[in-house]
Amino acid sequence: MIQDQDFKNFQYNVIGSKSVIKGNLELSGDTIISSFIEGSIEVKDKGQLILERGSLVKGKIKASDLEIYGSFEGEIDCSGLVSIRSSAQVSGQIKSHRLVIYPGAIVEMQAHSQPQEES
Repeated sequence: MIQDQDFKNFQYNVIGSKSVIKGNLELSGDTIISSFIEGSIEVKDKGQLILERGSLVKGKIKASDLEIYGSFEGEIDCSGLVSIRSSAQVSGQIKSHRLVIYPGAIVEMQAHSQPQEES
């Protein structure tokens, strides 16, 4: 059974579909975004960032891993995997260790691979 205390140690963020944010976000832990964001997003502590269907992000993203189902315009810098799903629309620059583009995704980009950081 889950105790109230258990939720205090979770590190996750959810930004809902009716939210509009303009500015810079610095987040800790896994993050799910379903909204419009214009600015930069940095996810610390090796957190995964997921841009859901219907989301639109314009700006810069820095994260460990990124999974895109929605729309993104700008620059991506990921130390791990960038996964562009079939429902995604992506334009801009991508720098990551690994990149996967699923059939059906709409992508216009410049991409650079980088060596994986040693742990």
